[in-house]
Amino acid sequence: MSLPYAALHTFHLAVRFGNLKQTADHLNLTESAVSHQIKRLEAQLGYALFYKSGRQLKTTPEGTHLAQELAHPFDHIDQTLSNTKRQAHNTITIYCLPSLIELWLLPKLLTFKQHYPEYNLIIRYHSSSPDYLDEHCLRIGSHEKESHSPYLTHTLFSAETIPVCSPIYLSQHTELSDERRLRKADLLHDHSEASWFDWFLKQGLSAPPSSKVLYEDFHLLKMATLAAQGVALCPEILIQQDLKSGALIALSSQKGNIGRYYAIEQNRYAHSNVRLLIDHIGLDQA
Repeated sequence: MSLPYAALHTFHLAVRFGNLKQTADHLNLTESAVSHQIKRLEAQLGYALFYKSGRQLKTTPEGTHLAQELAHPFDHIDQTLSNTKRQAHNTITIYCLPSLIELWLLPKLLTFKQHYPEYNLIIRYHSSSPDYLDEHCLRIGSHEKESHSPYLTHTLFSAETIPVCSPIYLSQHTELSDERRLRKADLLHDHSEASWFDWFLKQGLSAPPSSKVLYEDFHLLKMATLAAQGVALCPEILIQQDLKSGALIALSSQKGNIGRYYAIEQNRYAHSNVRLLIDHIGLDQA
């Protein structure tokens, strides 16, 4: 089966931009022409590449696999053919977890802008990051020990957690000095109950009762913990000041989320200014 280069490249760009309009504008084509190319490619392959999610295009599992295989060669071709344009590009988009922005990222960016005022920075939440990271952006998030990223990854620091609560909550639940009693506490979760479930198993204790309250991310989880809503597993490195000031109290030295870490992801052929920013914010990480 002979697949047309143009259709494969169009598919690659559609994944990058996430919608047909930007793809069409980039190629100086109409949206219908782009859609026709992708439909012909799907017919030749025998499976769907996209499904619609609102106004955005989302790749099917087969489309994701194909996009990952095509990304590196097409990125390399784009890099070779557009060196002049790349040199003039001075905008970097950063997708970052909310919990890292105020505490860690913003101080790094302040010094970066002092050294390189000519660069424009766009800061967005990690949750809004596209499926495809182009050569003008980077993503900062957490990764599990066994996770694998299709992008170049730069490890920053540990994201392992410890159980903590506020002094107000502890004063109301003095029995929590015994780790075994934590099962009966108001356990707070981010994303899912898996972290607490694994933590108790590692202590040789049975899993806790199901929780009815889940927080979307660590930022909300920490706010709830400070507000004496219960006990949470928090990344130790992100609560050092709270522990030092007494705003939060560690209930055990036994860690959870073993092997979890924070890292920066970048396109293999990232623009030189992205690599410069990574070198800057990656120094003295903690």
